[in-house]
Amino acid sequence: MVAYALNVFNLVPGREDDYRRYSVAAGRIIYGLGGKVVAAGEQPLREIHGDAQRRQFIVVEFPGEAAFQNFLDAAQAQGIHPLREDSTSEYIWTLYQPWDLRTWVKAND
Repeated sequence: MVAYALNVFNLVPGREDDYRRYSVAAGRIIYGLGGKVVAAGEQPLREIHGDAQRRQFIVVEFPGEAAFQNFLDAAQAQGIHPLREDSTSEYIWTLYQPWDLRTWVKAND
């Protein structure tokens, strides 16, 4: 079963190049494990509800939870986590299982 990693964060001004280096290195690991970036966003177009933080986001699809753990282990072995940690703030990183929203909505019909 696939797993989705949601990353929501602010870039630290002046540290953008560190995050770029992290993104390239992390991307090599992610794609090597069969994962892919499925969405990324920056500079919100509109504040909708309680959106006081102007964060960036990335959603990564992994082939499963084991592949995500392999990513963490490889990133640790390559020493790239400090690039992410030092170049971002207010980082939220959560792993999700797929949710068939259509089936869930129809379950109460």
